[in-house]
Amino acid sequence: MDDNLSAEPTKQSQQKNGQRDQTKSRAVFYLIAILLPFAFLALFELVLRVSGFGHQYPLFIEASSPLKAQSTLSGSYLQPNPEVIKRFFHLPEFAPPVEPDTFLFKQEKQIGTYRIVLMGGSSAAGFPYGRFGSPAGLLKQQLKSVYPDKNIEVLSVAMASINTYALLDFTQEVIDIQPDLVLIYAGHNEYLGVMGVGSVYSQSNSRATNLFFLKLKELRLFQLVQGLYYWLKPQTEPFNHNDSSRTVMASVAKEKNIPLDSELYAAGKTQFKENLSTIVKLFSQADIPVLLSSIASNERNQAPFESMNSTSANSLISPDKPRSSQRIIQQGVSLIENGEQSADLAFAIAQAYEKTNQMSDALTYYKKARDYDLLRFRAPSEFNDIIAEIAASHQLVTFINADEKLRNDTETGIIGEEHMLEHLHPNTRGYFILALSYLEGIVDGQFLPSPKSAIETDDLWQTQSMLRSDIMLAEYKIAVLKSDYPFTATKQTVRLPSAKDAIEELALKRIAGMDWLSAQQALLSLYQEQESWLEAATVAGLMFDALPERGDIARIASLLYLRVNQLGLAEYYARKAIQYMPTLGLEEQGNYYLSLGETLFKSGDVNGAIEVLDALLVMQPMNQKALAIRQRISPP
Repeated sequence: MDDNLSAEPTKQSQQKNGQRDQTKSRAVFYLIAILLPFAFLALFELVLRVSGFGHQYPLFIEASSPLKAQSTLSGSYLQPNPEVIKRFFHLPEFAPPVEPDTFLFKQEKQIGTYRIVLMGGSSAAGFPYGRFGSPAGLLKQQLKSVYPDKNIEVLSVAMASINTYALLDFTQEVIDIQPDLVLIYAGHNEYLGVMGVGSVYSQSNSRATNLFFLKLKELRLFQLVQGLYYWLKPQTEPFNHNDSSRTVMASVAKEKNIPLDSELYAAGKTQFKENLSTIVKLFSQADIPVLLSSIASNERNQAPFESMNSTSANSLISPDKPRSSQRIIQQGVSLIENGEQSADLAFAIAQAYEKTNQMSDALTYYKKARDYDLLRFRAPSEFNDIIAEIAASHQLVTFINADEKLRNDTETGIIGEEHMLEHLHPNTRGYFILALSYLEGIVDGQFLPSPKSAIETDDLWQTQSMLRSDIMLAEYKIAVLKSDYPFTATKQTVRLPSAKDAIEELALKRIAGMDWLSAQQALLSLYQEQESWLEAATVAGLMFDALPERGDIARIASLLYLRVNQLGLAEYYARKAIQYMPTLGLEEQGNYYLSLGETLFKSGDVNGAIEVLDALLVMQPMNQKALAIRQRISPP
C-alpha cells in the first residue's frame, strides 16, 4: 500500500515537469517566432550594405580637398563632408546645392589643442563671404590676436538651408570629434529650411515623424522601402534643381503664408524649441559647454515680403494718398491694437515713428512688421526669448546676446543696412560683431585663460580677414540673390560689375570660376607690389589657415604682420612657422626663432624673448646673432 501511495506523487511530478517542458518549448517557439523576422531583417540589412546598396553621408570625411595636396599634411586630417546635405533626401539630386566650407582638422586631437565648433544655417556659415568672412573665420582671426600662443581650432559645420533638425542630426558626430566648446547661431530656417514646416524640403509637418525619419534614414532597408515608395508614387517631387539659374531661396517656400499664431507657425516654434533643447541637453550630457546666441535680422531696411492687409490698412498706407506720419501713427497703432496683423502697416508705423525721432517705438513696430511677415525667411522675435530661456535652463549653456551687441553698434538701436546685406545675412561689420560676441563670451566665461591684453574692438576690426576682392565677390552673390523671388516678382538679369583696378579684376576672375588658392597667390603678389603690407599679411595668413603645416607661408605672414606692428598676429604666425618649419639650413632655421624673439620683445614680453633665444642657443650654441641679441636684452 505504501508503494502505491509513493507512486502517485511521482506520476503527478512527471506531469508537472512535462507541462513545464511544454511551456518552455512554447516560450522558445514564440521567442524564435518573434526574433526570426528581426534576424531576417538584420541579415537583409547586412546583405544590402555588403552589396553596396544605398548611401551614407557622414558629417566628417577624410580630407580630400585639393588644398590638402598643397599642404603636405602629416597624419590624418578630417573635413566637413561637402555632400552631407544629401543625407536628408531619398535621391541626391533633390538636395539643394549647398555644402559646409572646408575646414581641415586633425582626426586625432592633439594635446593642448582647444577645439571650437560652430553650428547653424547660412548666417552661421558666413553667406555670402564664405569661410574667412564667416563668424568662425572672423573669430579665428580675433583669437590669433588675443591668444597668439594658444593652439585654438575653430571649425564650422554650418551651411545654408538647414535648421535645428539637421543640427540635431549632426550633434553626436560633433560630440565624437571632442570639441571643447560649441557655438550655435540658428533659428532663421525653422519654417523654410530642410524639413521646416513651410518648406518644399519638408518630410512632414509632424516633429515625431521627422525624428523617426532621422533615426531610420541610414538603414538600407529604410532606403529601399523609401525608394520603392517614390518609384510607385504617381506624382513627381515638388521641387528639383534642374533650373540652375534660380536661387535656393527662390525655390523653398511651399506654404508661402504662415500667419502669426497659425497652426503652422506654432508647429515651427515647437520644432525650434524642442530640437534646440534636445541639442544642448546632448552636449551637456557629454560635458561640452555651449555658447548659444540670439539671432538678428534686418528690421529697418527690409520691408515685409508678404502682408495680410485689411481695407483700412491699405487705405492708410496707400502710396496714391500719402498720409502724415502723425495720422499713420494714430490710426495705425489703433488698428494694430485691435487685432490687425498687417506687416506693411506695422512697417509704415515704424517708419513714421522714426521720422519723428521716436526710436524706441519705431523699434517696437519694426519688430512687429517682421513678426507679421507671412513669408518666414526671418525668425520671429519670440525665437530669441526661446533661446534665452533654453540657455538659462542648462548649466553648461551660456547665452550670447549678439542681437543686442549689433544694436549697440548702431546709432539708432535698430538693425539695418549698417550691418545687414539684405533680410538677414550680415555684412562684414555685422559678421565681425557676431564673432566678437562669441569672443567676449569665451573670455568672460573663462573658457580660456585671461588674454595677455584687453580686447580692443578697433584693433581687431583693423585686422579682420575680409579683403576688397572678397567683398566685391560677395556683393555680386547678393545681387544674384536679390534678383529673384522674394525680392522681385520676376527674375532679373544681373550684370557683372566693372573692374577699376587689378584687385577688382581678380574678383571678377573669382566670379568666373578662378580657384581660391590661385587668386590668393595673385593677391599676395599684387599687395606686395603696391606695398599694402597689412593686406598682404592678411592674404598670407589666410593661405596658411587653409594650408595647415605650411611653415614657409606662416613665416611670410609673420614677417608681414611684424612689418605693420600687428604683434599678436605676428607672434601667432611666427610660432606656427617654427612648429611646421620646412627643411632648412642652420642659418635659416635660426632666423625663424629670431623672428619670434623679436616679436615677443617688441610686444613687451622680454622673458618670452629670452626663452626663445635660449632654445635657439641650445640647438645652435654658436649662433652669433642669437648670442648678441641675448647679451643686449639680458646682460649678465
